[in-house]
Amino acid sequence: MTQAPPPVPSGADPAAGWAAPGGYAGPPAQSRFDGPWGPLAPWGTRVLAMLIDSLVSLIGLVPYIGGIILFVVGAPDSRYDDDYSAFEYAPAPDPGSPGLMVAGVVLVVLGLLAMLAIQLWNRCFKMGRTGQSIGKKAMGIRLVDEHSGRPIGAGMAFVRDLAHYLDGAAYIGYLWPLWDDKRQTFADKILNTVVVEVPKTP
Repeated sequence: MTQAPPPVPSGADPAAGWAAPGGYAGPPAQSRFDGPWGPLAPWGTRVLAMLIDSLVSLIGLVPYIGGIILFVVGAPDSRYDDDYSAFEYAPAPDPGSPGLMVAGVVLVVLGLLAMLAIQLWNRCFKMGRTGQSIGKKAMGIRLVDEHSGRPIGAGMAFVRDLAHYLDGAAYIGYLWPLWDDKRQTFADKILNTVVVEVPKTP
């Protein structure tokens, strides 16, 4: 004896049949610039971060320029006189100020040391410890080890800055992230580092 089919629920279309369960949508699409430690930083963002770091280092130019001005002001005024031969100079009417010249030299040296110290602190110690220099923090990016995702340390950050001299050859290394899958410069490839985007923090 044939068993009758179950009744169709009220309001349902008998011709429609049973609805198939929803299929698995799969993982979200991933960009080729999404690394394991976050989205890889765009080239333009890295350039802006580098410009900010350069401006920070130029703070040392203030005493440097001041020192040059003092040195020039304090220098003796040796003016050429037509009554003397081509190899002789007239006596200086203004002996100048040796004190100002010495102060100028001191300021020039201090300015150079200040620029070097700021660069080492910002680009090596700060970025090596946290992954972010002042410029990188302002732009919301971080330098990390390609394999561990951790900051690379002050020593390796210093070596990476030295390796940037290779990037400076015709600027090819600095432009390499424009077409590289990992957006790495030559220095990044040597040190196995990547620059990723992170949330901006105050």
